[in-house]
Amino acid sequence: MSTPSAFILPLKGLGKGFYEYDLEVDDAFFAAFPESPIRRASVGLHLIVDKQSREMVVDFDFGGTIATACDRCLADIDLPIQDRRQLIVKFSVEADAQQDEGDIVYLHPDTNDFNLAPFVYEMVVLSVPMIRTYDCQTGEPPYPCDEDMLERIDASYDSPSEAPTPQAGDGNKSSPWDVLKDLNKN
Repeated sequence: MSTPSAFILPLKGLGKGFYEYDLEVDDAFFAAFPESPIRRASVGLHLIVDKQSREMVVDFDFGGTIATACDRCLADIDLPIQDRRQLIVKFSVEADAQQDEGDIVYLHPDTNDFNLAPFVYEMVVLSVPMIRTYDCQTGEPPYPCDEDMLERIDASYDSPSEAPTPQAGDGNKSSPWDVLKDLNKN
């Protein structure tokens, strides 16, 4: 994996204090991760690094869009994502013997460079919602969603009386949740 150099933080040249970086997480960044579920993205990343003698706190603030398929209508969409995360880096002579714990990473004090790319990758991928839907009717037309598919979905909810009713011995079995289908009808 070749890491984009912008995501490598030079620790030796960094004195105590606050540092800010603006980076772009894009298609080239995700190409460095062959198993990535994201292929196209345009995400702006703002890093704030608070370096102290024994630890460093890195705040990640990012937002942008990733290309995916809408789970509702299956059209290709640019799904907006946004999140804030924090990573704590502790400098310890025994860093090799210590286990990283969630958002805490251990580094030897003589470490020259710190590769942020795997952490950025993980944070962006984890910020993608499990259900990827887009509010199709916001903004100006043309909308990115498949209007024909949305009409078919709406039509299936509009006419529950046309749905086949389960018969005894039929392959269709009624569900205990069927009672809840008519709750929003008014």
